[in-house]
Amino acid sequence: MLRVQRFVSAFGVAAGFVVASACTNSAVESDDLCDDLAARSLIDLFIDSAEWTASDGATPAHCKVIGAIETEINFELLLPDSSSWNGRFLMGGGGGYVGTVQNQAIGLFDEGGTPLQRGYATVGTDTGHQGSGIEAEWALDHRTRQRNWGHRAVHVTAEAAKSIIQQYYGRLPTYSYFVGCSRGGGQAMMESQRYPTDFDGIVAAAPAYNWTAFTAGFVQIQQAMFPDGDLNRPVLTPESLSLLGTSILAACDADDGVVDGVMTDPRRCDFSPAELPRCAGGKPAADCLTEAQLTAIEAVYEGPISNDKPFFFGFNYGGENDQGGWDSWVVKSSRQWEREVPNAQYGFGTEFYKYFVFGDPNWDYKNYDFSTWREDTAEISRVVDATETDLTEFRDRGGKIIYWTGWSDLALTPLGTIDYYERLEMDDPSARDYARLYMLPGVLHCASGPGPDKVDWVEVIQAWVEEGRAPERLVALKRDATGSVTLTRPVCPYPQKAVYDGVGDPSLDSSFTCARP
Repeated sequence: MLRVQRFVSAFGVAAGFVVASACTNSAVESDDLCDDLAARSLIDLFIDSAEWTASDGATPAHCKVIGAIETEINFELLLPDSSSWNGRFLMGGGGGYVGTVQNQAIGLFDEGGTPLQRGYATVGTDTGHQGSGIEAEWALDHRTRQRNWGHRAVHVTAEAAKSIIQQYYGRLPTYSYFVGCSRGGGQAMMESQRYPTDFDGIVAAAPAYNWTAFTAGFVQIQQAMFPDGDLNRPVLTPESLSLLGTSILAACDADDGVVDGVMTDPRRCDFSPAELPRCAGGKPAADCLTEAQLTAIEAVYEGPISNDKPFFFGFNYGGENDQGGWDSWVVKSSRQWEREVPNAQYGFGTEFYKYFVFGDPNWDYKNYDFSTWREDTAEISRVVDATETDLTEFRDRGGKIIYWTGWSDLALTPLGTIDYYERLEMDDPSARDYARLYMLPGVLHCASGPGPDKVDWVEVIQAWVEEGRAPERLVALKRDATGSVTLTRPVCPYPQKAVYDGVGDPSLDSSFTCARP
């Protein structure tokens, strides 16, 4: 903490801005002030460029600041013209291993408008290294980079952005917010736990918060998916995924009163893959499963095991035959990666164990038996895992946090998100005063899937923080390729769920109420 305090103090002194001149309503004056930023080289913070961009109609006029903290933590900060700044700061997270400057507040969280359109100053970071989002070779024997990616880069970027905001506008933001999904959701949780004074409101979507555990699950799934090590021949085929997915929906889709290809709560589904026919002679076919295929399927649902005991959660039903579900994450993705990676779980899991856990580029996923898993991951867990449920400091300063996850997520198990929230409530009976969880039926990782996936989370968290309007029943939208709304459904604060009234139009949220199971 002392290091960060010196950094902020040094920045404030070295900047040398005259506060009165930072407040301007003139585009010409804003342009001059933007140029002034580019001329400054500050202790621990280097501004490479500050470029004024005029409005193009869709995007308001703004100053784009590109810089680096401590040489490797790169960031991009967008500052609206002072006449349109709403007085707030909104930071967006990054996905996977990041490696490029990313800001999920732009694009992923723009239902209701982009940050600039809403008037926010907004920033994103690469978390201190360069690389594709699925490779982690940059972390090999490099504790500083591991630490920056694990938790520190988001914090110091937020501090730097606020300092520049203060110099540019003449005051600090009145409120600060963070939104992120996947790794960005894990960054969000890390902020609430390690740096509780950085943000007033946080949205943690599909949070990658327990890296050592869920990547272990990834590796065990891949051991069953590619038992002979041939990454071009997964045990499961498109036909077996279709059989599995259609069988699950046939058994359970109607449980919530609406046959629509979506299960409101997949945990209620009374189905077992073992009920499916076995292939004669062990040869794969479209209407049956081999024993190897059943083993791989069960590995997905059962979760990781060490010494015959489970230590994290498997996946619930959902996404088996949805594009962007099992195909991309578990079996054989059509996406072309920079190195030989058959699917996303293989990429994230093997890279983490090679470069974070064992520091060995030649580590082989096939041979790891997980018997020493806890000992192997104990040290790095303290750097990358955001599992702490004591949010006392965040709570006491008035912070609010929203967690949400799609029920058909095949990247981060929804059951893990639920477990964290339930432990939070167990450890703090007042948790619902500052934390809420929402589960989105039929939604894949961060977005997409057959269920409605669009909610204006920025507006929701802002209303809770600034107006005290605690979120209750929200409405999620499904948009087609043209942007038109095709489906609306309520999303309810966990453990409530949407219950169909039995008579209304199931494509309208007005036909559903929120109720406890």
